[in-house]
Amino acid sequence: MTTHTTHTLKRLGSEGLRALGWTVGAALGVLVAAAPPPSGAGAAQLDDPRACLATALYFEAGGGERESMEAVASVVLNRRAHADFPPSVCQVVMEGGTEPGCQFSWWCDGQSEVPRDRDVWRQALAVTDDALAGRIDDATGGALFFHAADLETVPWRVPRERTVQIGRHIYYR
Repeated sequence: MTTHTTHTLKRLGSEGLRALGWTVGAALGVLVAAAPPPSGAGAAQLDDPRACLATALYFEAGGGERESMEAVASVVLNRRAHADFPPSVCQVVMEGGTEPGCQFSWWCDGQSEVPRDRDVWRQALAVTDDALAGRIDDATGGALFFHAADLETVPWRVPRERTVQIGRHIYYR
């Protein structure tokens, strides 16, 4: 188990893991779905792309329309495919570590990463399954970046090409 994985397990804690439908198989160092899992997924490792992407969708676009979750999924997958970003879904989502300045604010904001709304979590898992299977269209125009539409100041110094606004986010490449 990596140091980052261990740190993440500690941050989630047993209550957080149970809320996700997971328990820790200590001898194996894996997360195992508890009954009944919110996803019906069986077992998942913390570095499982499905778990990483679904959690990112839940916190970045949860409460929005499916289209918003699909757009965030597209950015993660666009980054995974781009040479300037890490090669795995989990590495993309966790890029920058757990300190402010990370790529996805929910990952480093110091708040709980425990999904509380089971319906939104199920939607995040469904969108994740479709995205990882290549069943969603990239409505972002190849975006690699996004931010909340209500931000007064763009959160980066390098100019980027705006592609579209979907839901509460503006997308760029």
